[in-house]
Amino acid sequence: MRLRLFVPPAERPDASAHWPWLLLDARGGVLRSEATPLAEAPHADAVELVLPASRVLFARLRLPKVGGATLKELLPYAVEDRLLADPAHIHAVAGPTDARGETLVAVIDREWLDNVVAALRLEGLRATKAWCESALLAGGDGDWNLVLGPRRGLLVDDVGAGAAFDRGAALELPLALRIALDEASARGARPRLVRVHTEGDAPLPDLARWSAEAGVPFERGTTWETLARGGPAAGTIDLLPADAAHRRFARLHVPRAALVLAAAIALVQLALDGARTWSLARERSALQSQATALFRGAFPEAKAIVDPQLQMQRNLAELRRSRGLAAGDDFLAQLTAAARASSAPVHEVDYKNGQLQVRRGGSSAIAEAKR
Repeated sequence: MRLRLFVPPAERPDASAHWPWLLLDARGGVLRSEATPLAEAPHADAVELVLPASRVLFARLRLPKVGGATLKELLPYAVEDRLLADPAHIHAVAGPTDARGETLVAVIDREWLDNVVAALRLEGLRATKAWCESALLAGGDGDWNLVLGPRRGLLVDDVGAGAAFDRGAALELPLALRIALDEASARGARPRLVRVHTEGDAPLPDLARWSAEAGVPFERGTTWETLARGGPAAGTIDLLPADAAHRRFARLHVPRAALVLAAAIALVQLALDGARTWSLARERSALQSQATALFRGAFPEAKAIVDPQLQMQRNLAELRRSRGLAAGDDFLAQLTAAARASSAPVHEVDYKNGQLQVRRGGSSAIAEAKR
């Protein structure tokens, strides 16, 4: 399925505003058609952005024959004098070149388009294409199309270059149309026919009078609502920046060389960690073998050795107890030694800073031991 979103021409697109949209099947048939906030729009595999003609400028330029990458960099500067804008803020895309060597270039404000793509991304929608609404009326050979709405007009030539203009309630021949016809005549590309379509409840003008005034036949067409359900003409200029078309929710594109370098660093780190682990394991095994040998030398009668360090501590404690020494307690060990030194009655025992003082009768017997 495809979702076709008609972007509002507001200065800053608002996701809460009502965006007209069409949900299309694989063959282009319309499944649903509504105007809702972006949060209520259905999700689809492909999302087409139909940009308002008031936001897109078309220009015919004679461009140098250079490579695609170079031409992409030159285009913003090529249209700079027509927009009076900073080229850094311009997004320009070249279209077809006619027999006179003039290339059709579509231009749009880069920041405005980025804001539209960002508004969609916040609602989980990923734009896959973006083209001007004039693409829905392109095609033919010398056939122009004119859409008249209650407050706006849209003039589109046979290659899809569109120009939007404001119109009042009068049904006079629009000034924008007169100017466009004069420019086409100067280029030798005056149309042979202009089809007039209506939008909403806008009335159809007197086409016979317009034909007489302009010197070009005008004929009745269909409605904009019907045209909006059709597809764009072949060769339509896609204005969606390449990075936005392939970017999904701010995914970072990392150069291949950086990925290879990161993988190499990770492999080296794993190898170093493995070597260090192996070295520590060998050292631990050697220390354990040494502890086992020391234990066997001290206690040759031991049969099973599971934990040499723990078994050594237990055997030493047992030897201390068997010889009347308190295991693991310096105070008790000194007191035991003092008791064995004399059988005189003890009147006072003082233990301080690792030293034991024992007073017997009227004299003192001092036993000192340092930790």
